[in-house]
Amino acid sequence: MAVVPDLSIRTYLPADRDVLAALLAAPGVVEQYDMFSGAAGVELLLADPFTPRDSVRLAFIGGEPAGFGYAIVLPGPPARWAVLRGAVLPRFRRRGIGRALHDAVSAHLLATGPLSESVVSAWQPDTGAEGFTAALGYVGERWMWLMERSRGRVPEPVWPAGVSVRTLDGGEAMLQDWTDAYNDSFAEHYRYVAAPIEHTRELVQKPGFRPDGVLLAYRDGKVAGFCRDEVFDGRGEVGTLGTVHAARGIGLGRQLLRWGIDWLQQDNSLPVTLLVDGENEGALGLYRSEGFVVTRSRRTWARKPAGAPEVI
Repeated sequence: MAVVPDLSIRTYLPADRDVLAALLAAPGVVEQYDMFSGAAGVELLLADPFTPRDSVRLAFIGGEPAGFGYAIVLPGPPARWAVLRGAVLPRFRRRGIGRALHDAVSAHLLATGPLSESVVSAWQPDTGAEGFTAALGYVGERWMWLMERSRGRVPEPVWPAGVSVRTLDGGEAMLQDWTDAYNDSFAEHYRYVAAPIEHTRELVQKPGFRPDGVLLAYRDGKVAGFCRDEVFDGRGEVGTLGTVHAARGIGLGRQLLRWGIDWLQQDNSLPVTLLVDGENEGALGLYRSEGFVVTRSRRTWARKPAGAPEVI
């Protein structure tokens, strides 16, 4: 479908902050972007260390804000790839604006270097997502599950023998331990992204970051696992939880999960949630055994950009 003649797309500028905030909070959009709801939503979006600010685009129809798009650019392994995100206000849909935003962000990224792959995703149900992604050449790839646990008593963690725990103190040594634990824990996971220490330093500077919401576990003097909690405007989330290979099979993951649930329930009345790969049966089994049930699903689609190199 042809784009309406009065469509304009331009790069986001600091003066556009309130425009982007209104788009993120709009009915029909906020349901896809609950992580960015609330007063600091724009700052949270822009603070992601993998989101180039110059990738953010705004669409206008006759001068009226109609939608936005942006990219999350990941270094791999095995090679640079991107998650493309965006939304169009419901009253402006089916006019080609979403495609135009997608193409504008894609063109900008390809001008800065090759991409091995691009990925898009959407919470379901989304009646237009399948047709939109198919028209752009994307193929369904994965399902992610949002799981929720009823608030209430959780067993107090009982740490395995030889394990001690510490909340994040912000020092360089613990930031390095957290980085090392993440990379060891997730190296074999779906779409693993290697994290340098610079990424961890940027992460702790994000708006709303809570160092007391990060717990590191140590075993025999070495980092063994971690749990990071996040609090959004409408829900709390056990954001990331991992155990290093050398500390698996001792029950550490379950105890870290229990700590994470308890921490989320201390200061608010928000739902307790987590997001998990729908094909990670080990994690799904653990979460279900601790009272979590699937409440929402998220679909991902992927494609190789034209001319993308084959990665072997």
